[in-house]
Amino acid sequence: MERYDNVIVGGGLAGGMIAQEFRAAGGEGSIVILGKEPHTPYHRPPLTKEFLRGEKPDEEVAMHTRAEWQEMKVELRLDTTVASIDPAAHAIELEGGERIGYGRLALATGSTPRTLPGATTIRTIDDSRKVGELLAKGSGRLGVIGGGFIGVEAAASARMKGLDVTMAVPEDVVWERLFGPRVGGYFQKQLEQHGVRVLTGTSQLPDGEQFDLVLAGIGVTPNIALAKDAGIPTNSGVLTDQSLLAAEGVWAVGDIAEYDSVIHGRRIRIEHWDVALNQGSYVGHAWAGVEQGAYDVVPYFFSDLADWTWMEYVGPAGPDDAVDVRGSMDDDDFVAYYSNPEGRLTGCLGVNRSDDVNAAKALIARGAPAPV
Repeated sequence: MERYDNVIVGGGLAGGMIAQEFRAAGGEGSIVILGKEPHTPYHRPPLTKEFLRGEKPDEEVAMHTRAEWQEMKVELRLDTTVASIDPAAHAIELEGGERIGYGRLALATGSTPRTLPGATTIRTIDDSRKVGELLAKGSGRLGVIGGGFIGVEAAASARMKGLDVTMAVPEDVVWERLFGPRVGGYFQKQLEQHGVRVLTGTSQLPDGEQFDLVLAGIGVTPNIALAKDAGIPTNSGVLTDQSLLAAEGVWAVGDIAEYDSVIHGRRIRIEHWDVALNQGSYVGHAWAGVEQGAYDVVPYFFSDLADWTWMEYVGPAGPDDAVDVRGSMDDDDFVAYYSNPEGRLTGCLGVNRSDDVNAAKALIARGAPAPV
């Protein structure tokens, strides 16, 4: 049985960051990334934006070239599926029966998009290429079901490229569940002003209308089956402590990590690029022997609607938290502060207000109220 000092299951950003930062921090010993996709680790946010629109080539989406991974002495085993984990034996089994031993194991298995019959999704480079073929024509009809990040960003990109776009959103406004009706209404207005037809309160596109492509952006399911089958505690994700440790010798990062947050005083699980980046970096440094304390990074989010609007958000706020909007939505220059019933700042969204968002991030970390 082949054995590695460090094994990473998952070839996305979180897994790539573990390997990259392990080496950058002086980590020694063998390390391998086992990825299901044929692609080296890459960044997903451009898949609904610049990459989708044909503005960013493959090499700018990838973390590193294959040669650069080799220079770091990181082995990549792509097109590889892990079938099971045996934590007691410190071993994993691949599809086909090969067993691999490990000293330390990181689970960075990400998520799988929920699907609808007849609709496509965007999760991988190959998914984005497929949808991008329609955008490259500069005409056609795109139907989008779902009002989350994927649906909104892809709809904006398609409209920017000249497509006729219709969205079916189950909430009263887009991003209502994330940011509340007032802030969500601002982003819906942006879409509509730029020609996106938004149908709210429904998950169905209009009967009888024909679309060249239908995109489902209805959320994802975290890939926790490997951990669950191995007896590692799970809930909505893989349960970890404050240092992202899920079991003896096993860490979980990224979409699947339901971690004990010292910032929020509760378990949270976040599906976003910045969290995958920071959690991967944290575990990479931990494996290299760097003393860090608990993982205490306030989650940061960002999104842009084509070249119309750029937003940043730190949080996450709770669904019942109060919101205080300051500035001018009409002028695309505002900040929204979210506070819990005790008056503690829990989230901050800014449009063209990076300084305010950065300041709020520090306040959230300290458990302070919103600025006066």
